[in-house]
Amino acid sequence: MFQWTQEMSVNVKEIDVQHQVFVGIINELLGIYDQVARRAVLDAVLAKLRSYAEFHFKTEEKYFILFDYEEKIEHTLEHRAMLAKIETYLQRFETGEDVTDDAFRFVVDWLSVHLMEHDKKYVACFNAHGLY
Repeated sequence: MFQWTQEMSVNVKEIDVQHQVFVGIINELLGIYDQVARRAVLDAVLAKLRSYAEFHFKTEEKYFILFDYEEKIEHTLEHRAMLAKIETYLQRFETGEDVTDDAFRFVVDWLSVHLMEHDKKYVACFNAHGLY
């Protein structure tokens, strides 16, 4: 299970709260990892993850534009790639494939790298514009 830590903070309350929700959804995915009935709930958890990711990415991207964040294009492309990957897992799931292991590894790796490295890059820009 993922545990939210202060080290994960991007020093922007609105985004930290959204990241905490992300961690909760990923923990839902991890929680079904060992369930016998995981197929019954995997689709719903992946769909929830996709929906929340879309909402969260819109929040970040709104500030990228508002503050003219210098890496807005690269960061937005990372968001699109993550959404495309989730969509791929949903499509594979629909064909009957058990994607739990792949989805689990991808989401954990993506969140770790994205949150701890990529999202940290915009902190100075956001804070310089008064967003805390």
